[in-house]
Amino acid sequence: MTHKTAGEKTALQSVGGNVFDEIYATDLRYWQDCWKLCGDAHCCSFSRYKARFQLIARTSFQELPLLPGEYEYLASKGWLSQFGDFDHKVFEFPLNPGRMRVESIISRRPHCACDHDTRPTICRLYPLLPVYDIDGALIGTDSLGVYEDLEALQGLEPACRLTSLPFSELQKFLKIASAIGRSALALFYIMAYRLTKEHVRARLMDAHRRGSGVDIFALFERKLLRGQLIDEDALASELRSLADSFQLRYGERFRLE
Repeated sequence: MTHKTAGEKTALQSVGGNVFDEIYATDLRYWQDCWKLCGDAHCCSFSRYKARFQLIARTSFQELPLLPGEYEYLASKGWLSQFGDFDHKVFEFPLNPGRMRVESIISRRPHCACDHDTRPTICRLYPLLPVYDIDGALIGTDSLGVYEDLEALQGLEPACRLTSLPFSELQKFLKIASAIGRSALALFYIMAYRLTKEHVRARLMDAHRRGSGVDIFALFERKLLRGQLIDEDALASELRSLADSFQLRYGERFRLE
């Protein structure tokens, strides 16, 4: 992987602004004042789990993955200032041919990284990740974050206390999911994110099983620091297969530069 500073991007590497208009106009919150259910606004900082690490996450920050073009959308609206002291992280993952351009915002704003009304797509969706077929049809949901996978592997009670979804909020979730599903590029990146998350989870589960009950957070930290969370060749092959299937399905509507 190659780290990049924010740079040039072609139109084919960006999700259309109309998609973001629809997402950002949809105030999905699942449950009124849901942050009170967990007691510490868990998803705004993940502080209870970060505290279990020995070396990483020793300073206050939150990393928010972005869809392609979302950074430019936030900039065009004047909403980047909400993140306070932040970095725009960009790295490229080569798939040969083509490459993925993976972006995130790393905010050092204390407590919550963003404002409610202008929060990024990932903050609107959390804790649910839409699961799609290649045509963009919603076929289910998955947990969105890696901490939920660590919880499950360690046998912990979920920190997020959301257990139901009112009908009105379900409609909002479906609206955001539909907007993503209509964009071949956004759909690919969401599916690639889930594929990568499952790749990491499988490797952690195997290492955890062989480690005879080692603490999953210690294992995650060790693998991350040693660059062992992913098998780059294996993951690239999986992502390349996904990209090939998108190229067959969408033709000129989808391309990785």
